[in-house]
Amino acid sequence: MQNRPASSRAGLWQRLPVIGRLLIAFWAVLLAGGAGAAAFLFHQHKPVVLAKVTSPARPEVPPAHSSSSIVSTPMPREAIRPVSAPETQTPAPPETAEVISAKAVPPTVTAPSTAVTQQALPSVTPSMPTDSAAAVRPPLAAIPADKTAIAIVLQGFGYSDALTYDVLARIPAPVAVGISPYVSNIGDIIARAHASHREVYVTLPMQSAHPERVDEGPHALGYGNSAADDQRELEWCLSRATGAEGLTDASENGDDQPGGGYATSPDFAPIASVISSKGLLYLAGSAQDGRHTRGMTATAWIDGDTDAATLDSRLAALLPQKGKPTKILLMVGPVTPVMIDRLANWLKGPAAASFVLVPPSSFVDSGIGNEQAANLSSDSPVAPL
Repeated sequence: MQNRPASSRAGLWQRLPVIGRLLIAFWAVLLAGGAGAAAFLFHQHKPVVLAKVTSPARPEVPPAHSSSSIVSTPMPREAIRPVSAPETQTPAPPETAEVISAKAVPPTVTAPSTAVTQQALPSVTPSMPTDSAAAVRPPLAAIPADKTAIAIVLQGFGYSDALTYDVLARIPAPVAVGISPYVSNIGDIIARAHASHREVYVTLPMQSAHPERVDEGPHALGYGNSAADDQRELEWCLSRATGAEGLTDASENGDDQPGGGYATSPDFAPIASVISSKGLLYLAGSAQDGRHTRGMTATAWIDGDTDAATLDSRLAALLPQKGKPTKILLMVGPVTPVMIDRLANWLKGPAAASFVLVPPSSFVDSGIGNEQAANLSSDSPVAPL
């Protein structure tokens, strides 16, 4: 028998039927696809695990006070303008603002740039005595020789908020105000008067010889008091007059001391001495008070609690008829709407051309040889008691 070469013998693959070959090819492809899919999934799952273990580096968030406010500002991105960074800083990549969460830097709430302001009156605080009328006090020597110098004090100021605002808004600053020590918010009233550059004189309540006619309240000095009582009530009044330029014995009722009264008695001398030692001026309501302290003396009084026609006639009669210049210290009270209106009109009317308005302290003297007393004529209007 002749032997056949090994190469001519059919292999296993050739001996398999066609259906067997197809099955083997199918499973080979299936296994290869499964292995590839497993490798792909393993490759994709591996970075996620690593990301949980080691977090990727994130750009440093600028501090709140940094000049860069790209991520901390609550403004919309459209409103942000490029900001030039210092040379030492490395600019952040453009996508930085996209990847930083809003929780990383809480937005800063910024107050509006404009605040609502109160238009009526400025907020003020009580102050110590100041030269509040210095800016509006012309020297008497600078007043023309043919003009009268007039100082005015409005008594009964501060009882009504509406009238207080009206006086401050309509009456010129040289006009001073008189305030009762019994006004509850006297510190605020004095501060508001000073804020408008006005002098302030606090009433020194003094009981007259006829208390049944005029009651000056529980802190009155005068008749029926001992020296210790007067000292105690004076200290109370001084505590209420903190910041005022001086004290006065005239109230909104006018001169409460007819014929001089308690202010001219020997018992008043120590009181006047204390007032002077405190550096306060003393505004006497009448020349009959015989003032011997540093201060001023009223030369005329007009009742403010009357009608417009009467107020107009009394203001017109105030000036000297023959044009003779003089010095007038007018007390007006109480403060009423009609009084404010008529006085405001008179101060800016034709009569204003013949006088110069000055603060009361422009007339200050030592009280000896009082020149103002000569200006008080017998027919000067005073408030009846």
